[in-house]
Amino acid sequence: MNDVTADLETEVRRLRMRIIGLNSRQLAEAGPNSPETTASADESTAALDETTAGALSRRDTIAEALAQFSSIGSGGRPVPDLGEQSLADQVVVLIEEGIASSAGLPEAQRQERLGLLLDAAVRLRRGLA
Repeated sequence: MNDVTADLETEVRRLRMRIIGLNSRQLAEAGPNSPETTASADESTAALDETTAGALSRRDTIAEALAQFSSIGSGGRPVPDLGEQSLADQVVVLIEEGIASSAGLPEAQRQERLGLLLDAAVRLRRGLA
């Protein structure tokens, strides 16, 4: 096992615990490190707190990350919405599928794919903080 794979497995454990620890209210809220939405600000976001105006909810942040994990390691297949109770499992499955799909690649491509997965996992964890 190389360092990237070990780091990725550590991120998987961290993400699983972080997501499992979020309740419905917390999933609906934007985290302090949540990425911004691409939608322009309007009157509905003007009423929001300045720190969360335009930021994605944690649920949406996870959904975007799921799509990214699928794009990296699963050929971009659509990710079904299985509900809040399955979010952590979906993250784990898609990352593990990405790791498995990289096994048959030449070393340089394998490392690149694992690095992309690791970067996406770290961004997700930070976005959920």
